Formats: sequence, C-alpha cells, structure tokens
Amino acid sequence: MKKLFAAALLSLLFAACTDPKQQEKTLLDEVIAVHDSVMVKDELVTKAKMQLDTLAKKDSALNADTAAKNLVKVLDNAVTKMEDWMHKFDAENKGKSHEQIMTYLADQKKQIKDIDKQFDAAIEATNNYKKSLIKK
Repeated sequence: MKKLFAAALLSLLFAACTDPKQQEKTLLDEVIAVHDSVMVKDELVTKAKMQLDTLAKKDSALNADTAAKNLVKVLDNAVTKMEDWMHKFDAENKGKSHEQIMTYLADQKKQIKDIDKQFDAAIEATNNYKKSLIKK
C-alpha cells in the first residue's frame, strides 16, 4: 500500500512540474490539428458551392434556385467565419503569461471546433439537399 501511495505521489509531482512551454505547444498543436481538418473540409465546401450553382442554373422548376442559393449562403457564412478566425489567430502570443496563453489557446480551440461543426452541418445540409433532388 505504501508503494502505491509513493508511486501516486511521485506521479503527481511529475505532473505538477510539467514544462509550461510544452503545455503551450501541445495545446497549440491541438488547435492547429483542428484547423487543418477544417481546411480539408474547405475544399468540400468549395465543391459543394459549385454543384449548387450548377443545380440552381440547371433546373429552376424544382425550386432549386432558392434552396441552392440559401445553402450557398450557409456555406459562405462558414467560410467567412473560418477566414475571420484565421486572420485573428495569434500563434506567437508574445508578452503573455503562461496562464494567458493557455486561456487564449483553449478559447481558440473551442472557436475552431465550433467552426468545424458549422462546416459539417453546412456540408451535410448540402448533401441532403442533393439527395432530395435525386429522389424527385
């Protein structure tokens, strides 16, 4: 029992002494990883917008024109949020304390995950719309 307690205490001490710069780098890497996955989806959004434009021009009898234009707005909104996030993101964080950097990066991670969800929803809505046209 004493060995287990000593091992737990030792691991707690190591965790408390973790390098702050390494923590910052790890969190930054997580933010960048989410960003990179969203950038891949950006290509899907561009492709979806082109397909919607084609559908809107091809068959206005199916009310594709209005629905497609609305979906294009949703896709454009997602892209705009991503672009805004990228322009405002500061990966260097010069002159900030460790706590400020960790808070900033945690907030940025939340923001980019929200944008990722928005991309997913926009792509899914577009795919569902295209499927609905095929069924008609």
